[in-house]
Amino acid sequence: MADNGGTDRRTGARSPVPLARPCFSQHELGAVRRVMQSCHVTQGPETAAFEADLSALVGGRETVAVSSGGAALLLAMHAIGIGPGDEVVVPDFVFPAAAMGAMFMGAVPVPADVETETMAMTPETAARCITPRTKAVVAVHPFGIPADIEGIVQACPEGVPVIEDAACALGGLTAGGAAAGTVGRISCFSFHPRKSITTGEGGCLAASGSDADRLRRLRDYGRTGRGFGDVFGEIGMNFRMSDLAAAIGRVQLERVHESISTRQKLFSRYATNLGDIAGLRIPGGYLRPGNTFQSLVARVQVDARALVSELAARGVQSGPSAHSLRGQTAFAARYPGLAGAGDGSGRMLAEHTVVLPLFDRMTFKDVDFVCEAVRDALRHMA
Repeated sequence: MADNGGTDRRTGARSPVPLARPCFSQHELGAVRRVMQSCHVTQGPETAAFEADLSALVGGRETVAVSSGGAALLLAMHAIGIGPGDEVVVPDFVFPAAAMGAMFMGAVPVPADVETETMAMTPETAARCITPRTKAVVAVHPFGIPADIEGIVQACPEGVPVIEDAACALGGLTAGGAAAGTVGRISCFSFHPRKSITTGEGGCLAASGSDADRLRRLRDYGRTGRGFGDVFGEIGMNFRMSDLAAAIGRVQLERVHESISTRQKLFSRYATNLGDIAGLRIPGGYLRPGNTFQSLVARVQVDARALVSELAARGVQSGPSAHSLRGQTAFAARYPGLAGAGDGSGRMLAEHTVVLPLFDRMTFKDVDFVCEAVRDALRHMA
């Protein structure tokens, strides 16, 4: 059978190019087998070892492995003390995990406009959203593009912490040149299959001191000890990572920088092939140093939904790059006043950007095929 959108050896036909595909080998299978043979499959020594390995990528900060990137964001807000009546500033153009976490805690997510080249919140757009009720700001490195989180931290008044959403940025840098995940008071990562490394589902937090201690308790039902007596000191839930997932993650982590390098080469091929297509451009934020190239987003003048359909007909899987929070029913029905605010940057990007295939085992031939499909689709739509 064809692999990664290659040619089917039996029929000579080319199979579709998927949007993403995790990169696994016999090493991951061996790691899973080792854990299964140990019969210790819940959070245990593999998780602890994975956390130690991750710490080296975040400046030696303590890391707390959890069940997903969304769980990481929710626990970060819980640890900071976000609750009913609080406001949490989040980017308008983003996957709405942080906004969902805020609403789950009873708080109000306040969408900040984004800069259209980096597709990220800026210090200025964050500052415009801060009120006396603001309890935190969530700054995202979108698609692996470094956000100016240092500037966002400076723009926040004393007492308003920044949660650094580095879900797409493991192994990358911030706009200021720091390792991603080292600037926010608490930082969050995701190991979803579309990320550069994956544990299936999974995530982690990076924090220090009392924050890290509390996060460890909160991911495990608020436990403060084991055995008899009073061992549940506060309210938590089960957000633990299994040792099966952690064992996969330890293998994956060994090639995180190789993954970034591979994706950068694929991106360069895309940029060359797509550079002369009228009505399409790659946002300038991708040129920022420290990018992890987690996803490739293209900005188009046509309706993005229609382009996705045209590409599917040509054997290329694509999709929406992100969503405008203001346009989602879960948000707009609750906060109609906030939904109608803003400069429209998030909605414009949601309607006129698509995410194209980008994964470690793509070949240049795959990239060329996708680019020709894009060229043909836009020509057909003109």
